[in-house]
Amino acid sequence: MLLMFQAANAQSNNEPLHGVSGNDYNIKGELKLTFTHAIDYKNKNKQEGSYQIKSPVQLSFNLNDLKSFKANPKAFIGYVENPVIASCGDPCGGGLVDIAQGGTRVEENWMQADVHFISLEDGISSEINATGKIYPLMEVFFSIPDFSKEIKNGLNQLQFRLFVKGISDSQYHPVRNVKAKSNDSAPLDQIDLKSSQNEFDKTYNELLKVDKTVAEEFKKGSQLMTESTGNNTLLPIVITCGTFFGPDMDDALMKRNLLEADAVKKTEFEYQFEKEYFKGFPCIDAMKLINFLIKPAGNYETPIAGSFSSDSQSGSETATYEGALRLYGNKVCKSED
Repeated sequence: MLLMFQAANAQSNNEPLHGVSGNDYNIKGELKLTFTHAIDYKNKNKQEGSYQIKSPVQLSFNLNDLKSFKANPKAFIGYVENPVIASCGDPCGGGLVDIAQGGTRVEENWMQADVHFISLEDGISSEINATGKIYPLMEVFFSIPDFSKEIKNGLNQLQFRLFVKGISDSQYHPVRNVKAKSNDSAPLDQIDLKSSQNEFDKTYNELLKVDKTVAEEFKKGSQLMTESTGNNTLLPIVITCGTFFGPDMDDALMKRNLLEADAVKKTEFEYQFEKEYFKGFPCIDAMKLINFLIKPAGNYETPIAGSFSSDSQSGSETATYEGALRLYGNKVCKSED
């Protein structure tokens, strides 16, 4: 209820946040990222991955939200923090801006990925080196943790924390032009799905013009057929952090006798715990991005750099981020929704 009130109050004299206002826009861009990741489950199972991706992205924003934020930022307390859901380690939805899965795939504009993945499970080791294209699957969540305190330092000091996520799933993410080699078998056959995917795109687009329901059923059937070949598993991508966040927070609450504490005291601790837990995540200048989106001119580019580490009885995890986000000022369009 509190969050709903704060969200409504943020634009009490304007349109509702992310409502039907004619102020919803998308801007196209590109995300380049080198991500290294290692997890030790402390039960003899381990995973390591190194990923180099180049992905089209599409950032969504509400122009009226951004202008209102500049005029009255304190009204957005409770809306821009984007806390992490303890049960799964992923951020909550919402926020001033976001990059959703799907990007801006048009014809050959897919996500390029180079993957080196090693796993040790039940004493069995496997290693895959793969390169290829995959339907864009990157997501970026923008948040300002502990915003009620951070705003006291002024707008120009605000930083967006970036939670970058991209997990491939053979059921939903088609691939093409994949080349892969595994250490526990002979070199895998090179897979070229370009022709079949082009045919799929052509048929799917034609069906969309006639009947969206039929088109979606065709898509599901095609995905199931692709999955049955096992080809998509040759491009495993896992770009995310916070695997043990939920158990680690529970342990911290228990050690401080806060599991049964009053809601205000418990919530304050959880906010601070999360901020500290993900303190090494990539951060960027919030107002530089907001000002660009309000009045796009030329291209926007910002480096993405950060790291993550955790170690507890549940398991240990480390990661590094290095890359850049670019947005194109001439690629802005109103949302059709």
